Amino acid sequence: MLNVDVNETDDELQIVAELHGLTANDIDVSVESGVLTIIAERQVNDGRGAERTIRVLSSMLLPRSVDAHEINAYFEDGVVTVTFPKHR
Repeated sequence: MLNVDVNETDDELQIVAELHGLTANDIDVSVESGVLTIIAERQVNDGRGAERTIRVLSSMLLPRSVDAHEINAYFEDGVVTVTFPKHR
Protein backbone atom coordinates (compact mmCIF):
# COMPACT_ATOMS: atom_id res chain seq x y z
CA MET A 1 0.00 0.00 0.00
CA LEU A 2 1.30 3.44 -0.93
CA ASN A 3 1.21 6.44 1.35
CA VAL A 4 -1.09 8.69 -0.70
CA ASP A 5 -2.44 12.17 0.03
CA VAL A 6 -5.34 13.68 -1.91
CA ASN A 7 -5.65 17.46 -2.09
CA GLU A 8 -8.51 19.30 -3.77
CA THR A 9 -8.99 22.95 -4.68
CA ASP A 10 -11.67 24.71 -6.69
CA ASP A 11 -9.54 24.23 -9.83
CA GLU A 12 -7.82 20.85 -9.51
CA LEU A 13 -7.41 17.49 -7.81
CA GLN A 14 -3.88 16.53 -6.76
CA ILE A 15 -2.71 13.06 -5.68
CA VAL A 16 0.70 12.78 -4.02
CA ALA A 17 2.31 9.37 -3.40
CA GLU A 18 5.57 8.77 -1.52
CA LEU A 19 7.83 6.30 -3.33
CA HIS A 20 11.21 6.84 -1.72
CA GLY A 21 14.05 4.64 -2.95
CA LEU A 22 12.57 4.32 -6.44
CA THR A 23 13.33 6.01 -9.73
CA ALA A 24 10.96 7.39 -12.35
CA ASN A 25 11.61 4.22 -14.40
CA ASP A 26 10.20 2.10 -11.55
CA ILE A 27 6.81 3.87 -11.64
CA ASP A 28 3.84 3.65 -13.99
CA VAL A 29 0.90 6.07 -13.75
CA SER A 30 -2.21 5.44 -15.85
CA VAL A 31 -5.89 6.33 -16.08
CA GLU A 32 -8.46 3.97 -17.56
CA SER A 33 -12.24 4.24 -17.31
CA GLY A 34 -11.96 6.96 -14.68
CA VAL A 35 -9.61 4.98 -12.42
CA LEU A 36 -6.13 6.29 -11.58
CA THR A 37 -3.57 3.51 -11.04
CA ILE A 38 -0.05 3.98 -9.70
CA ILE A 39 2.27 0.96 -9.89
CA ALA A 40 5.76 0.94 -8.40
CA GLU A 41 7.92 -2.06 -9.22
CA ARG A 42 11.59 -2.89 -8.84
CA GLN A 43 13.95 -5.83 -8.72
CA VAL A 44 15.84 -6.48 -5.48
CA ASN A 45 18.53 -8.97 -4.58
CA ASP A 46 17.53 -11.23 -1.69
CA GLY A 47 21.10 -11.39 -0.36
CA ARG A 48 21.63 -14.94 -1.59
CA GLY A 49 22.16 -14.07 -5.24
CA ALA A 50 18.53 -14.41 -6.30
CA GLU A 51 16.42 -11.53 -7.51
CA ARG A 52 12.78 -10.94 -6.70
CA THR A 53 10.28 -8.32 -7.74
CA ILE A 54 8.66 -5.93 -5.28
CA ARG A 55 5.43 -4.42 -6.61
CA VAL A 56 3.21 -1.84 -4.94
CA LEU A 57 -0.14 -0.85 -6.42
CA SER A 58 -2.65 1.86 -5.60
CA SER A 59 -5.86 2.61 -7.50
CA MET A 60 -8.56 5.18 -6.95
CA LEU A 61 -11.78 6.11 -8.69
CA LEU A 62 -11.58 9.69 -9.89
CA PRO A 63 -14.52 11.99 -9.20
CA ARG A 64 -16.59 13.09 -12.19
CA SER A 65 -15.64 16.69 -11.46
CA VAL A 66 -12.13 16.18 -12.92
CA ASP A 67 -10.98 15.89 -16.52
CA ALA A 68 -9.29 12.47 -16.45
CA HIS A 69 -7.90 13.02 -19.97
CA GLU A 70 -5.77 15.97 -18.82
CA ILE A 71 -3.39 14.13 -16.51
CA ASN A 72 -0.19 15.82 -15.39
CA ALA A 73 2.26 13.59 -13.51
CA TYR A 74 5.82 14.16 -12.38
CA PHE A 75 8.32 12.42 -10.09
CA GLU A 76 10.81 14.26 -7.90
CA ASP A 77 12.78 13.30 -4.78
CA GLY A 78 10.86 10.06 -4.23
CA VAL A 79 7.42 11.61 -4.60
CA VAL A 80 5.05 11.25 -7.56
CA THR A 81 2.50 14.04 -7.97
CA VAL A 82 -0.50 13.58 -10.25
CA THR A 83 -2.78 16.53 -11.02
CA PHE A 84 -6.11 16.72 -12.83
CA PRO A 85 -7.94 19.96 -13.69
CA LYS A 86 -11.59 20.18 -12.76
CA HIS A 87 -14.28 20.63 -15.40
CA ARG A 88 -15.40 24.24 -15.72
